[in-house]
Amino acid sequence: MSSKTVENLVEKLSCDFVLADPSEPESLSSLLPILKQIHTYFIKANLKDNAKEIITAKKLIDEILSSNPESAEKSMNSLGEWISGFSSSMTEFSSQEETIEKTTDSETYQIEALLHKFTRLIGHFCPGEIPDLGAMLNVLEELRDASEQNEFALFRNVVLGCRKYVENMTLENIHNTVPIEQGVTLLKSVLEHLKKGKTFDFDYSDVMQMLDPGVTEDAPPIAPYPKEKQPKKIETPVESQEEGRKIAEDDMPILIDFVAEAQENLENIEINLIDLEQDPSNMDIINNIFRPFHTIKGVSGFLSLNKINTLAHTTENLLDSARSGDFLIDDAATDAILESVDTLKILLARTKEGTQRGFLLPEDDIDVDTLRGKLKTLQFAMQRGEKPPLGEILLEKGDITKETLDTALEIQKERPDKKIGEILIQENKAGPKQVAAALMDQKQVKKTTDTQVKVSTQKLDDLVDYAGELVIAQSMLRQQTASDPSLSQSVTQLGQIVTNMQSIAMSMRMIPIKSTFMKMIRLVRDLSRKSGKEVQLNMIGEETEIDRNVVDALYEPMVHMIRNSVDHGIESKQDRLETGKSPEGQITICAYHKGGSIVIEIEDDGKGLDKDNILKKATDTGLVSENEQLTDAQIYDLIMQPGFSTAKTITDVSGRGVGMDVVKDGIEKFRGHLNIESQKGAGTKFTISLPLTLAIIDGMLVEVEKERYVIPTTAIQKAFKPEKKDCFTIEGKGEMVKDRGDLIPVIRLNEIYNNGSRDKFIWDNLVVVVESNDVKKALLIDELLGKDEYVIKNLGGSLEDVEGLAGGAILADGRVGLILDIHGIFEIAAS
Repeated sequence: MSSKTVENLVEKLSCDFVLADPSEPESLSSLLPILKQIHTYFIKANLKDNAKEIITAKKLIDEILSSNPESAEKSMNSLGEWISGFSSSMTEFSSQEETIEKTTDSETYQIEALLHKFTRLIGHFCPGEIPDLGAMLNVLEELRDASEQNEFALFRNVVLGCRKYVENMTLENIHNTVPIEQGVTLLKSVLEHLKKGKTFDFDYSDVMQMLDPGVTEDAPPIAPYPKEKQPKKIETPVESQEEGRKIAEDDMPILIDFVAEAQENLENIEINLIDLEQDPSNMDIINNIFRPFHTIKGVSGFLSLNKINTLAHTTENLLDSARSGDFLIDDAATDAILESVDTLKILLARTKEGTQRGFLLPEDDIDVDTLRGKLKTLQFAMQRGEKPPLGEILLEKGDITKETLDTALEIQKERPDKKIGEILIQENKAGPKQVAAALMDQKQVKKTTDTQVKVSTQKLDDLVDYAGELVIAQSMLRQQTASDPSLSQSVTQLGQIVTNMQSIAMSMRMIPIKSTFMKMIRLVRDLSRKSGKEVQLNMIGEETEIDRNVVDALYEPMVHMIRNSVDHGIESKQDRLETGKSPEGQITICAYHKGGSIVIEIEDDGKGLDKDNILKKATDTGLVSENEQLTDAQIYDLIMQPGFSTAKTITDVSGRGVGMDVVKDGIEKFRGHLNIESQKGAGTKFTISLPLTLAIIDGMLVEVEKERYVIPTTAIQKAFKPEKKDCFTIEGKGEMVKDRGDLIPVIRLNEIYNNGSRDKFIWDNLVVVVESNDVKKALLIDELLGKDEYVIKNLGGSLEDVEGLAGGAILADGRVGLILDIHGIFEIAAS
């Protein structure tokens, strides 16, 4: 809050006091929030005397509100005199502060104006235009002179570097302006530190190297203003150890954008690191990891985020060495980079919390120096090593033997001009194709990708919604023009265009599930090390595309299930060897499309689920009765009950009886289902089935007592009209219908939602056999009206929690049909 803002508040305080009705003292209560804001400003500005004055005013208002009319009138006069005097003192205070600001600005005004002019010249630069370069040199000369007058050592160094680069642009016909753009960013950051009276101690050697490789990297740090020139600032009192430097209003939007972009960059870095493990020599992947670190380093330096800047810079140096071909990224380097990513995430989270409070929070508890030392040591050690030569590549591929390679190396010592590949071919120890293939392994063909743009997810969601509305409107139009052949043909053509447009809109929301799968590799890697088990994660179908909202729904359930697989499913190395298994446990995640659903399978080759143990625990806790007969699927479903766990020991990974119920709820929230298959001693398979998209559903429209419902086609097994001889009523189980020798329970939809009667006989109606979690039931309906695609609409707050309903859909005739949640219908019927 600035003094100008406080001045406005004081003006509002005076106006509200004048407008207050003396006969109604309660009207003065509106002054209290204004006084509170002003008091907060004075406290933070360490102006204790001014803050005490605000307390005086508050006491006067309290007296007015609590006293009789006669006393209130006297206090009102006192309050009026106080407000008048306070307004005058604040005007003088603002004038003094403005004078201080103008005096301070005069020191840097000229430099700021010149920097602004230089920035505009860079933006308008046309390659080959000598006058443009001449104008840049003139401005840089002025900046040099201004910085000499103020004795800005570092600032002057950067200006000289920029001038050197612009001179090279003139002499060598260089058109690349990126180095001087980086130089301007650095100059602005240095100037901001000068204005705040702080020493600029960030590593800026990379910018100086870009501008002029001849400039020394060890330029002196910029000192703050001399004490006699220090701008007079209102010091912020240390009210709490949790509050640090106040974030300037101009910096706040930049800081918020930086945190959001940096967090996204770190997510991409993790994914690319997993790819790099599979292909350590791929320069494209290394560059994709290097660039985000470089961006984070640059912006964090500008924003004075010291720890983020230094850690990102050290990690960037390690990657730059790998990018230069000094070494290949191995497991040790990957671990160190991932550790850096984790630490940066913590620092960014602290910064994000600071933006919400308005103050940068202290980071003293976050140690980056130890990690930076580790990264530097690792970089030095790896630089001393050598890249795997061609002979080792051939040896790893099995094309040559160790003895052959040793012999070829001895020959090379005698003839150093010969390359190892030539020697192997001449000695007939390797074929030309084998050597060529090994050479190709050192080079990667750059993949061409389509140009992409970032689009707000809200805009995508709106586009899909409008496409859905267009489908509804087209369906209505088709029904209204069915009797007119000429119009009907045009509407059919329109329908094809609408369908294609809808498909494109839907595909824009679809993303490969690979990013989620890659995060699981990191998770398995960490969990296996923590548990001391050897676990390998295999991926199948990672290019399968899925709605981005469904991806978000999948992440947490997958994390829980993989944690359980590593902790409970996969045995220790010794136990696996004793049972004849390989020492390394295998977890396989597979994704594929099936009908209108995306299916995710998570399978391990561990010890499997113990049905008897699960059933005993459920019986002991009262979840099931001793005489109850359950199928295997129903027994396995018991582990998804809240608080249910058969773990004998609790670890920091799992075993507390929480997790699987969260998994179930999370999946069902998105109209999905979870199925469990297991064999004791052989492993467990979790199958998640979710709709491909949350916006559109394939469904069968049915009618029940003039009400229309949509049944998802993925749940429908068959529909038929039963004969009287196949309809039964069984005591304790209700109405049943017989189909191919199986008795299927009947659910009357009219009883669930319409409070209907049982006047209708089953054999006089149709039944639709539906399935959920391997359980079949028959829905009694009046009529089947047809199959179609339906745009799912939210039912709104009042109907959102109605069990058995997944949403609503606008039908072709404009009426609303309710989309049934089959699993919810089954639960209603069971209760």
